[in-house]
Amino acid sequence: MKKILFIYILISLVSCEPDDICSENTQTTPRLVIEFFDIENFEVPKTVPGLFAVGIDNQGNEVTILGEVVNSRSIIELPLNGSENQTQFKLYSNYDIVDNEVEGNPDVISIAYETESIYVSRACGYKNNFSIQGFRIEQDIDLWMISTEITISEVTNENESHVKIFH
Repeated sequence: MKKILFIYILISLVSCEPDDICSENTQTTPRLVIEFFDIENFEVPKTVPGLFAVGIDNQGNEVTILGEVVNSRSIIELPLNGSENQTQFKLYSNYDIVDNEVEGNPDVISIAYETESIYVSRACGYKNNFSIQGFRIEQDIDLWMISTEITISEVTNENESHVKIFH
C-alpha cells in the first residue's frame, strides 16, 4: 500500500502542467510606486525622513499595510484596493512612537482609479491593473507634501514610478 501511495504521489508531481504552479516570477497585482523629489529641484530625488504609510478605510480608520516599516527613503510602494475605485493613505514624515503616542507629520493622499482584472493562469488566478484617474493631497494646516505629478497613469508593474511627490 505504501508503494502504491508513493507511486501515486510521484506521478501526481511529475504530471503537473505549467499552469498548475504559479511561478514567483509571475507578475501579480502591482502596487502604486511613488517617488519623492526636491521641491527646489524637480529632477533630484529627495529622501523623506521616517517615512511610514497606513491605509485609510471607508470609515476613516487606519489600516496597517502588510510589510510597511518606518524607513527614510525616496520611494514607496502602496497597494491599491481592487474592489474599490479610490484608495486613501496617510503618509507620515518623521514618524515615531513616543510614550505610546504617534508623532510625525501625516498628510493624506487620495488616488482615484479604474481597475481592470486580467486572467493570468489557472494557478495564479487574476491580477488587477489600474488606470489612475486622479491623485491629490488632502489639505491640512501643516503639509509636508507640496505638489504631485502623475508620470505614468497605467499601473501595470512595479518597475517604474507612477507618481512624483515634491516636498
